Amino acid sequence: YRADYGFGVRRDVFAPLLGNGIFAQEGPAWKHSRELLRKQFVRTQYQNLNQFREHVDNLIARLPVDGVIDLQPLFFNLTLDTTTALLLGRSVYSLRASIDQDNENRLFAESFTIAQEGLAKRFRIAPWHFLYNPPKFRRACSNVHRFVERYIRERNLPDEKNYFGEESDSFIDQVAKESVTNEDLRDQLVNVLLAGRDTTACCLSWTLYVLT
Repeated sequence: YRADYGFGVRRDVFAPLLGNGIFAQEGPAWKHSRELLRKQFVRTQYQNLNQFREHVDNLIARLPVDGVIDLQPLFFNLTLDTTTALLLGRSVYSLRASIDQDNENRLFAESFTIAQEGLAKRFRIAPWHFLYNPPKFRRACSNVHRFVERYIRERNLPDEKNYFGEESDSFIDQVAKESVTNEDLRDQLVNVLLAGRDTTACCLSWTLYVLT
């Protein structure tokens, strides 16, 4: 893709959702973002797998006792739930969207899927990506941004523990320390959220297919 289309085109393709995050950068800006995010993922607290237990249990609860089921959508829900928990300190619980989740969480999960599908369509038709920019896609991107921005505004709440029940700073707080503006912080979080959801869900789907 980098060889076929210039950096400017690639940036414009992803800009509606990803803004100026790591996937839309190159050179020194990309190197800075890469180092910033790398430091967060080597922290020892992310080596603890206990935080995934609740979400795996929610996935298992969604499985029927018989018949055929498409697991990939459920894997996308699973990775969205775990990634929002890791990045934002609170999960959106998309696997429980039809059970006990509020409208805001459901709207975010739905909007993220619509926005992601829109980026894929823009990617496929680049450099004519500007031809795909419908209101539904723009609203979805706006909903995702608004949701993440709300978490950013709330990150300084007093005495709030992070997702792991520890007093240490959460991922969002650590990235915030090296982000110039809240918009920069939002863009980095959305970029990592996209990667954390898609790559892991696709890996799970393919692995299970190969094993079976």
